[in-house]
Amino acid sequence: MPAPEDFWSYFAAVATYVAVLAVPGGVVGWAAGVRGWALAGLAPLLSYAITGLAGPWLAIAHVPYGPLSVAACTLLLAGVLHGLRRLSIARGWMTPGAEEPPEPWTRRAHLAVAACVAVATAVSIAVVITGRGGTTAVFQRWDTVFHANGIRYIADTGDGSLTGMGTINWYPDGSFYPNAYHLVGALVYQLSGTSVPVTLNAVTMPIAGLFALAMVALVRQLGGRAVFGASVALVAGGATTGAYESVSSGLLPFALGIVLTPLAVVALQRFVVRPGVDTGAVLALSATGLLAAHSSALFGALLFAFPLVVQRWYRALRGKRLDGVPEGRPAWRVVGGDVLRMVPVMAAAGVLSAPMILGAITFTSGSYPYHAWGSHMPVWKALAMLATFKQVLPVPQLWLTVFLAVGVLTLLALRRMRWVVLSALGLSALFVVVACFGGEDWVITLSRPWWNDRFRLMALAAIPMCLLAAHGMSEAQRWVAKLASGRAWVRARPWLTGRVGLATAVLLVVAMGVLTGGFYRAANAKTVSLLYYNGLPGETVPPVSQDEIDAMEHLGTLGIPADQKVLNDRMDGTAWMYALTGVHPVAGHYDAGVAPPDALYLAMHFGDYDSDPQVRAATQRLNIHYVLVGSGTIRRDTPIAPGLRHLDGHDFVREVYRNPGAVIYQIVL
Repeated sequence: MPAPEDFWSYFAAVATYVAVLAVPGGVVGWAAGVRGWALAGLAPLLSYAITGLAGPWLAIAHVPYGPLSVAACTLLLAGVLHGLRRLSIARGWMTPGAEEPPEPWTRRAHLAVAACVAVATAVSIAVVITGRGGTTAVFQRWDTVFHANGIRYIADTGDGSLTGMGTINWYPDGSFYPNAYHLVGALVYQLSGTSVPVTLNAVTMPIAGLFALAMVALVRQLGGRAVFGASVALVAGGATTGAYESVSSGLLPFALGIVLTPLAVVALQRFVVRPGVDTGAVLALSATGLLAAHSSALFGALLFAFPLVVQRWYRALRGKRLDGVPEGRPAWRVVGGDVLRMVPVMAAAGVLSAPMILGAITFTSGSYPYHAWGSHMPVWKALAMLATFKQVLPVPQLWLTVFLAVGVLTLLALRRMRWVVLSALGLSALFVVVACFGGEDWVITLSRPWWNDRFRLMALAAIPMCLLAAHGMSEAQRWVAKLASGRAWVRARPWLTGRVGLATAVLLVVAMGVLTGGFYRAANAKTVSLLYYNGLPGETVPPVSQDEIDAMEHLGTLGIPADQKVLNDRMDGTAWMYALTGVHPVAGHYDAGVAPPDALYLAMHFGDYDSDPQVRAATQRLNIHYVLVGSGTIRRDTPIAPGLRHLDGHDFVREVYRNPGAVIYQIVL
């Protein structure tokens, strides 16, 4: 069913999603000794790690995936980590504390930063709600139907394997896809009792809020000021290229991987500062969670976080003080120790994620086609996109550009976070290379984890760019506060002196909100609206029309058993059939890829049913008794498949339902 226009349905689904993110990861993180902002930030990533591991491993053990089995896995993992941590402390193998942030925040600072995260989350929800429009909330972009069908499949069957949900389209064996996004979505779908479209909306709405939380956890872990933390939350909630552009393209698991990527630094910093079984376990689970969310997320996290290690080793070579390292330790011991201690963590992560690694290797060596995009834009244009935080829409986010410039000019004030500059340079260079020279063979090979897609690489580059812009915003506040504190009338009022910092921070946030129109809510809503229209509203016809939705709902009332498939066109909105009704389509995804031969043959020749024995044989093999033909396709230049045109008047089908945009036939011969 389409998502109802009902506040409580959305509220229940969003609340369920928040609980699914907070509880499993929170319990495991707490058992591993994580506290404060690190726990708040890492909890969602750990939850995705737990579900992403539970699904494939439970499938191997032939145990159904669901809320109870996930709860059992969570408690088991938490118990093991808690026991190992207690044992390590009791035996004197480790002394907790060194991994905590070096500089404290006041209670007022914590509350202020939390308020900014709440604002960023509210902005994210408002962006998705206002960008949605129309009378339904069914996503319209390419891969969203695959994600919708995958969530329904896992919830209906309890099969959390890495290939199972692909059987909706690539039957009988399915196709590999990292499925933590769908495993969490299946829990939300089951626990909230809402429809699949409502579930997808619920998982999408707070996406920039998760980004803000992850960025705050990073800043806090590395000892940044509270104003820096508050600023990065607001920048993450407003930057179009951060989360919103990936969402607008329907790259939902990829967008999830992007917003969770900053947490790799949190886990890595905690481990290198104080190596232990607990911090190592959190790092291994974090790496696994990123891999389970999206295959490219772990690659991106490595590129983003490695400059942190480079800065650490550079300081060791110069004899500078390092957190968690005794004074006078030689640089070679620091570097060698970091590398050696990372080996068991990598081994543990490799064992945990073995099903995903083996599946990815099999997939990349298989027959699934790879099509490079081959972008060739001018270099100056790519650089301008990076600096102005825009790629989809023509309007630049100039205030973020201003703060980015301030952040670059004051980069020395980053202290422990100067590595962000190197990260920004590296990821920006990768984006420019792909955007400007994307057709070159070596570029295609280099960027294959991101499908040679400049939109994905822009989102990855946006992470350090947002950090630099937020740093510029916090430095602007520092400068204004210093200027205000020097005024004679402020110095003459001691009660006012201690409040200048808070007052200037509030003033900056309010001014930013006003000048950007609610942290670029309107611009981001327009970007996200592409998800619901497959283009700008008013310029395109949604491929999943209301008429098709009504026809699919009627199809769901016909009592079609699970072993039957309904013949449908691959390019119209009827690919959503399974997600909306539970009825199995012949074409369960827009992308044919390596679709089954019977499905492809019927799409071309079904109209010859009464004269072509191959058509009748394929129909029998797929156990097809009904045909659903919609109207319009996801590609405006692609008509309905030849085999499904002009079925009226044929004696081998009988019309059982029709509306202006869809018709259902029953095969009678």
